[in-house]
Formats: sequence, structure tokens, C-alpha cells
Amino acid sequence: MRAVLTAGVVAALALAFAGGSCGRGEPGPPVARESAGGGSGMAAPAGPTDGGAKLPTAARPHSIVDAWARWPMPNAPRKGLPHPHRYETTTDGVVVDSVTGLMWQRLLPNKFFTFEGAVRRCEEMTLGGHHDWRLPSRIELVSLIDTSRTQPSIDVDAFPGTPSDWFWTASPANGDPSAAWYVYFYFGYPKTDDRGSKFSVRCVRSDRGRVPPKPRYDVRTQDVLDADTGLDWQRASSGKALPFEGAARHCAGLAAAGKRGWRVPTLTELLTIVDELTDSPMIRRVAFPDTPGEPFWSSSTFANGKELAWYVRFDNGAGLYGRLNEPFRVRCVR
Repeated sequence: MRAVLTAGVVAALALAFAGGSCGRGEPGPPVARESAGGGSGMAAPAGPTDGGAKLPTAARPHSIVDAWARWPMPNAPRKGLPHPHRYETTTDGVVVDSVTGLMWQRLLPNKFFTFEGAVRRCEEMTLGGHHDWRLPSRIELVSLIDTSRTQPSIDVDAFPGTPSDWFWTASPANGDPSAAWYVYFYFGYPKTDDRGSKFSVRCVRSDRGRVPPKPRYDVRTQDVLDADTGLDWQRASSGKALPFEGAARHCAGLAAAGKRGWRVPTLTELLTIVDELTDSPMIRRVAFPDTPGEPFWSSSTFANGKELAWYVRFDNGAGLYGRLNEPFRVRCVR
């Protein structure tokens, strides 16, 4: 049986692990993470290639994982939000995401893997007549997060039996060859941890092929258009930190670039502008100059609750949740 957390306990947990960049100490299901060792002896991953990073040579030397969303970012089904989650399940155990075009493994083995084991698991898998499965990137796995629910924070009709667990991604941690990104589906957010830890794995594939290199952002004076996601971002962040409701009012009243209709981004939308290939602040600084390495509000409340909401830390790229009266920065989107 999975534990159900009260609002008070959740608030306390929010304060307990608001700091720190690794997953240790996080609340979770009664499945222990194991240390398999050997995670720190791997050679450093190759450098970025137009927003992508090569996997370690211990995996597949010529594999590329996207560090950016090359498609619209799906959102939890909430009024007023674009691109709500839409999934189609097939008879051969595959889920097709109608928004991103990605194809996902539907059912999972009751087994845990080190980072290298997760890479091998996906590359050796045959499912639905396809042999080109792979470990998803950080932003690909983030696209499955459903912030309207927890335990697990994923559509349980499309992905039944998903454990409220840590799931490996193929994205290496910047500057640390012994660590990689994961997504924690107990609540739903990304962080990094040692590659020797044993986590769950859900494999992905795509028929779209490798996207040709092109400029990611159309940088203007007051706004920045992401050509792939279609999101138009305020270039400057709020001049000061604001509570959750203050952030919403700030965006609603904004007229940047002579445009109206600005809003606070959702958690998954905000995670699309995290630059996992750089240090704090983890964002493309040419596009978004003077961004502080601080928390930024999202509009996603904690499982549609009333006491907590999600934010993204641009010092380490992790998503966390905090009390609504806490003052954080905000960058508006439309």
C-alpha cells in the first residue's frame, strides 16, 4: 500500500529537501535504492552538439540525447493550458504521445538498474516490432509528468502499474561524469544522482529522426520565441521575488513586446528552458541575460492543492515545491 501524505506533512517535506541537488533523503515508496558501485569510473561524456549531449562511450558511442524539447511540451489537463496530455495505446504494449510524437514502453519490469544497465536494457529491447528503443533524455521523460496527481505523477490509464519511483534518463549531469539526471515520479520532478544507484527505467523511441541543427531561440528585445515548443518567453525575469499570487498578477498585467496574454509557465514548460549543459544559472544566457541562479515560480500547484506549488531552481535545474507565500522570481510565457 502506498502512503498518502497530508498537506501538513507535504509542507514539512517541502522544507526538508528544498536544498541539495541529489535525490538522497527524498520521500518515496518502500523500495530501497541500491548502490551498485562502479558509477564513478566512467569517462566524462562528450560535449554538447547543438543542444544535444553524447552518451558515455560505455553505452553507444554515436547516440545523441536531446537536451531541448523538439516538440510542444504537454501539460496536465487543466483549463486554459495548451497541449493537454493525449495518449494512444496500442495492442503491442506501446503508448504513443499524440503531442510529442514519442513512443513509450507501456508496462515495466519489476526490476532496477544502474545507469549503464538502464542504457543497455533499452538498447537491447524489442517491443512492438521495433528494435531502436533507447533511454529517454531528461526533457523527454519530463514530458510524461502529470502535475495534477501524485504517487505516481503520471497518467495511470496510459501507463498502468507505474511505480512511484525514480526513473533514469540518458542525460548526463553537467561537469560530473559520475552522475546523471533522473525523474522522480512519486511527486514528479527531475534531479541528478550517482550512476551507480539503481532506479526504474521506461524506454522511448521516435520515428521523427534526428532534428537538423538550427537556432533554438529567436531572440528579440523583450521576448524570446522557442521555435520548437512554440512558447514565447519574457526575456527579462521579474525585478524582484514575488509570492505565488503576486507572480500570477505580474504576468497577467504584463505587456512585454507590446503583447498581452502572458501567464506563469507550468512546471514542465519552465523545465524546457533549463540548460542542463551549463552551470548556474542553468539557462541560455545569451537569450536570457542577467538571470539569477534562483528559484522561479511555475503555475503548477501541488497535485492541484491549495497550499503548495512547484518551482524550478536555476542554480541546479531541479524542480521542487514550496509554500505559496514564499517569494520567488517569475519569468512569464505566452
